[in-house]
Amino acid sequence: MTVDGPYEIPPLDDAADISRTTAPQPGETLADTRNWAGFGMLFIGVLLAVAAAVVALWGFGAAALVVTIFAVVTVLAGVALVAVEQVRRRARNTAAPGEAPAWQAVVPPGS
Repeated sequence: MTVDGPYEIPPLDDAADISRTTAPQPGETLADTRNWAGFGMLFIGVLLAVAAAVVALWGFGAAALVVTIFAVVTVLAGVALVAVEQVRRRARNTAAPGEAPAWQAVVPPGS
């Protein structure tokens, strides 16, 4: 049985109810498309960091500095996007018991 707010909701087929867990399931973070923008920014930032290292090895110090600044800004933006989405997800999953959505039917205790 799952406790949703002050009421218990019995599963229909006596199966384990994993849809309302607050802990992320394996792979759930990557499967959530709201994180993809942050992960994309992180990927681009890493690519820019590698490009900055290559440019620095070629001897172009000023260009390497510019690319490094872009890499740092991009990585920080990606981390910020992922962190903000994690905070939003926690806020969505930890609603107060009395604030059940209007569409969500609840079963009073003893029914």
